[in-house]
Amino acid sequence: MHLTSTLIGLLICGLGIELPTRTAAQFWSLDPVTQWRKEALAERGSGICYRTLTVETINPNSRSRQISYCCDGYVNKGTSQNLKCEPICSEDCSNGLCLAPEECECAPGYYRSNKRCRFVLD
Repeated sequence: MHLTSTLIGLLICGLGIELPTRTAAQFWSLDPVTQWRKEALAERGSGICYRTLTVETINPNSRSRQISYCCDGYVNKGTSQNLKCEPICSEDCSNGLCLAPEECECAPGYYRSNKRCRFVLD
């Protein structure tokens, strides 16, 4: 009985234990344009505005309601419950980002010319 329970215990332990393996760390960096895009979007304003409305209710303490909406120059790309206000740029902003209404910033390696972001030729 003792030998059987010992063998079963060793079998269970052997199946449940994984030996550690050596791993090598992997590091990679984003290309400059992708990194710029990520940082620029993180710093871009939300474009969400707020307004307080007074509504008729039985409870006078709950008459004020704060509503959120997209500010002028922004369009909602989300839902009414989850606003995702993005700025509107009427000029071509390809190879760049629209950071605020009518404010297009070109990606690294591009410059603004004739209302477009053009590649810098050396």
